[in-house]
Amino acid sequence: MTRWLSLLFNTFTSRALLAIACLFISQSAFAQTAPVQSDALQTNRMIDTPNLPQKSVATSDDTTSLYFNPAGLGYHALQLGYFYGRNQQNRLDDHMLFLNLLGIAFSTQWRLGDTNDYARRYTLGMGIINTASFSLGTSYSWYSSSFGYLDRYNQWDIGAIFRPWRRLSIGAVGRALNKPLFQGQIFETNWDLGVGIRPLPGKYVENLTLSADFNVTPSSTWSTVRPKFIAEASLWPGNTLYAGYAENTGAFFGLRFAQYISQLSLQASTPSDAGAFLGGGILIGRERYATGITALGRYLEIRLDDPVPERKQEGFFFLSENFTFLELIRTVEAAKKDAQIRGILITGRDFHGGWGQAEELRAALVSFQQKKPVYAYLENAGNKEYYIASMADRIFMPQSAMLDVSGLKAEAYFVKDLLNKVGVKADFIALGDYKSAPDRMTRSEPTKFDREQLEGILKSGVGEMKAAILAGRLRVKDVNLDGIMDKGFYSATRAQEVGLIDETAYMTDVENQLTAQGISAMPWRIPAAEYAKTRFYDDTWGTKPAIAVVVLSGEIMSGTSRSEGLFNGGTVGSDTILELMDHIKDDHNIKGMVLRIDSPGGSSLASDIMWNKIREVKKIRGNDFPIVVSIGNVAASGGYYLAVGGDEILASNNSITGSIGIFTGKFNIKGLYDWLGVRKYTFKTHKNAALYTESDSFSDEERLLIREHLTEFYDLFLKRVGDNRGQSAEAIKPLAGGRVYSGKDAIAKKLVDKQGGLLLALQIVREKADIDDSYYNLQVYPSEAQNLLSLGDPRKLMLPGLIREAARLVGKTESIKDEKMLFLMPYEIEIR
Repeated sequence: MTRWLSLLFNTFTSRALLAIACLFISQSAFAQTAPVQSDALQTNRMIDTPNLPQKSVATSDDTTSLYFNPAGLGYHALQLGYFYGRNQQNRLDDHMLFLNLLGIAFSTQWRLGDTNDYARRYTLGMGIINTASFSLGTSYSWYSSSFGYLDRYNQWDIGAIFRPWRRLSIGAVGRALNKPLFQGQIFETNWDLGVGIRPLPGKYVENLTLSADFNVTPSSTWSTVRPKFIAEASLWPGNTLYAGYAENTGAFFGLRFAQYISQLSLQASTPSDAGAFLGGGILIGRERYATGITALGRYLEIRLDDPVPERKQEGFFFLSENFTFLELIRTVEAAKKDAQIRGILITGRDFHGGWGQAEELRAALVSFQQKKPVYAYLENAGNKEYYIASMADRIFMPQSAMLDVSGLKAEAYFVKDLLNKVGVKADFIALGDYKSAPDRMTRSEPTKFDREQLEGILKSGVGEMKAAILAGRLRVKDVNLDGIMDKGFYSATRAQEVGLIDETAYMTDVENQLTAQGISAMPWRIPAAEYAKTRFYDDTWGTKPAIAVVVLSGEIMSGTSRSEGLFNGGTVGSDTILELMDHIKDDHNIKGMVLRIDSPGGSSLASDIMWNKIREVKKIRGNDFPIVVSIGNVAASGGYYLAVGGDEILASNNSITGSIGIFTGKFNIKGLYDWLGVRKYTFKTHKNAALYTESDSFSDEERLLIREHLTEFYDLFLKRVGDNRGQSAEAIKPLAGGRVYSGKDAIAKKLVDKQGGLLLALQIVREKADIDDSYYNLQVYPSEAQNLLSLGDPRKLMLPGLIREAARLVGKTESIKDEKMLFLMPYEIEIR
């Protein structure tokens, strides 16, 4: 906090000192006098008509805003530019350099004639306020020349831009506010007032801009007002033809031509009292243009090894912010429209996401493939990695690599006997034959119901995997795919022989093949996380409507959310989510919401409280505020309870959901106490005060009491689901009982509305809220600081599966230890 306050203070102080300095210098210049001299260099035009590609004070928002309207400096706040102009009529040459660093800009212009005469203009400016709808900026200019009188000239300007809507921009600049002297005469304060409109409908709004500027002074009359008119037609982003007329320059026309992060400009003007200039220049910035013409080209690299968590974590000291799954699939979508990206290259060995995420990523790659090619280079791959890569145009593997397509497995550990050996007895009560969450601790093997649901999930998952392989690998036929998977393990050479891959090759060979297709950029591939750091050039006006994406990832609990640890995932805290929902409810620029759920459930109380808050947001914001649920890898039990708070539920075929049920319980460690020689005595005022004591099991009477409470919560769960699904609670009962479904089966059972992921959820919200797909922002919640304990990946620890599972179980138990009744799915199902 101290650091941010210090930064805010320093920023405010620097801007205040600049304004004071401008006033001080300007007042000292007010008293200067000099005789009127000839002006062969037309230095008066350097002051009021800079030799630059013309813009309106209402539309200028790049680094040349330093001259046109300094309020525009904050819009594209990292640019470098050079411009050159030639006035053949008066034999004058202009050179101009611009630099904009985070809204603080500097430029120098020097004008040369046929003789040794010269004139230079220096300008320093900054954006003081910068929002999407309003900006304010100031600039200060001073001069030097081979004529002494110009050395004493300085000028202070201030400008503002108001953009209330996407189609309207209004600008105003007060020039020479310090009333400087020029050749012995007071340079009168004058105002440039401008308005820009974009009259075209729909997605073509930014393709045509019309603007009109008027220069006025306190003594102006209608006949002395100096107008400037400009019409700009954008053929594609960053490429613009424009033409206009101004009193000082006459008619002019020009072209702005974009290429990746640069923009070239050319302009010609007709003879006027300022002479005819022919000029051009270049601007280079950090934002890229999605232009259709570029000589550059490279491949976007999707590294399967890189973690893709659902939740955003900001940078902390030496840690950079993480790259989320939402950012990954949106990066794939953005690259599809970027002419600089020639295709995608998938690399890596071990995909860190779940099967639901794998399906969403594969779908995004298939969509990308409709426009550009996708290639894969796999150094060893398992079922999940090959499932993703199977859609590629060509798959490469080094000759020494191995491919595992041996089918899916799910492993479950049962620790009842282990607990008994140390004097611990798990005492749990669950409603529903399939509610097997406590079974790992109360049984030595799965029940027939548990086997049934696990086998159903595996059957659905392997069916999806086989369908994907058959769709992507035309050489592989349905009749022999099961035989291929029964064998399972293949060297790269054998994988090529059976049609699973296309070629054995090393990365150098792949590079040679792909760069032979006209790749000119170096490096020839760019990682998705690095590519995502650069933004597309945004020339839209006004405050964009927003869609909120609320990520509910982790086990559900009361209190505040916690970030992921080494052995336990993050938690979804009810207090944190309630605060976020209140913010979303009150922010009327947010027009809709996507709930991204990746949770096995947790506290029944916290689940119900958050469900109620979601419905409260819907009730207050009304039917024009869509709430769409996107299920990631899992939304079961309490996770599904949250899902039925939305208007529409989407899931991937490979997602896991359902588990409509509830359980509670405790561990009786009296045997452990006896073994350790511990004697515990419990004193109570009423008979159920020690209901959850750890030194005794539930009595029959206590179990009956608990079952009554569980039944009440279970009936509430059924009602919530029935209300959302348009059915009665009784109609939901056959689908409940704690049973877990694959996303595909849940769609068939009408527990989920349709197949799809985050991209489809965003599309549905845009359509229902009537939001243009080219004009909106995403606001992703929550965003949290990184936890140093989350840096490790437990899968990389050389621990046996049972030990790793036990550590994760301890972490889970610790995170929900204070919760009595749980909407929690059966033990975590990890399918490999």
